[in-house]
Amino acid sequence: MTQKARPSTTISRSEREELLEAMLVDMPELTFTPRGDPDPRLVQLARLLGRQMARQNFEAQMHRRGRGSR
Repeated sequence: MTQKARPSTTISRSEREELLEAMLVDMPELTFTPRGDPDPRLVQLARLLGRQMARQNFEAQMHRRGRGSR
């Protein structure tokens, strides 16, 4: 079997630093403890996703009602 050579990917020092900063190395991982105090970021995310889902559901229902009443 032959191995294909991977194309070399080189990035500049500033690009590397930006990527490392974006990884938020200093931030702890998100945690969820069902019986304890959940991570506030997870709670915020769940609320955001819930609102988004409710909007989409409402729009879909209004669209269906609009088509059905004509």
